[in-house]
Amino acid sequence: MPQFTKEDFEKISSDKQTLVIRNKKVYDISKFVSIHPGGSDVITKRHGKDVTTIMEKGTHKHSENAYRWLEQHYVGDLVDEKTEEVDKQAPSSDIVNWSKPVLWQVGHLGEKYHDWVDSPVDKSLRLFKSDFVEYFSSTSWYVIPIVWIPVILLLLLTTYWNYTEVLFFPNVQSLTFSCSIHVLPFAYIGGIFMWTFLEYALHRWLFHASPPVSSYWLITLHFLLHGQHHKVPFDKGRLVFPPVPASILGGMLYIILSGILPIPIRHTLLAGVLTGYVVYDLTHYYLHYGNPSKGSYFYNLRAYHVRHHFQSPELGFGISSRLWDYPFNTLIGKNKKAD
Repeated sequence: MPQFTKEDFEKISSDKQTLVIRNKKVYDISKFVSIHPGGSDVITKRHGKDVTTIMEKGTHKHSENAYRWLEQHYVGDLVDEKTEEVDKQAPSSDIVNWSKPVLWQVGHLGEKYHDWVDSPVDKSLRLFKSDFVEYFSSTSWYVIPIVWIPVILLLLLTTYWNYTEVLFFPNVQSLTFSCSIHVLPFAYIGGIFMWTFLEYALHRWLFHASPPVSSYWLITLHFLLHGQHHKVPFDKGRLVFPPVPASILGGMLYIILSGILPIPIRHTLLAGVLTGYVVYDLTHYYLHYGNPSKGSYFYNLRAYHVRHHFQSPELGFGISSRLWDYPFNTLIGKNKKAD
């Protein structure tokens, strides 16, 4: 690997490249500057400096996952003066072949899967061999509003077109009663609130379910649903939920509600649920790639979500808010900090 002296750092502008030192090893963390949870200035001002002490004993004590993340960006050694270079490779703990589609490999990891998937890496991920299927598994953030805002508007329009007299539980005579059109705004707000619980419930009890290590298919399903995001948390194409599987889940919810609620209430409620979903997905993307101002709501929420990824994946299931982490006692304590 290359060798660096103190003089080398003086020749490199922090505007173009950011190098830090830990235990006399040099790391190029230029790509991580914009997504650092503590803000870009925290890193850039330490260009060319030793971060060993501040990472271990600073205000924000770093997790083991943070150190593993750093090792991926090892580029050389700090020396007093350059000598003949010794060929060394950065340490690697990968147990899958990243040059091939990963999805069909993870099921073979067995008892190694849980530790592996909770050790994030800075890579792009390919799931499927088929280019057609792979295309639909990766989604840009702007696809979410493009696809779902028209659906929300259509649901609200059909509510208006179909409104005559709103009946609750039309198929259950003993519970049937009518209400005025004024209930619809409350149904919309109720849908948004309903989403906040669905967000928490899906994240905690489905996406973070622990598949048995002996089941190839359940491990594969877990990785497809959410494990991939924990393995490559900064892959831009895997930060929002693809519309195809989202449509399947939405269709299931629609079928359930269709046997209970009339069209106006059903569509208004679902419009609220989808509104909450769109806000959630865009918030999730922003928490990974946005640059919120220090001390703001999103700055604190971003730090909270980063701790979920790097330190406490068994806690902090709220993403767009911490609302349901309080009653279910899954709040990440303020003393649990990771950068």
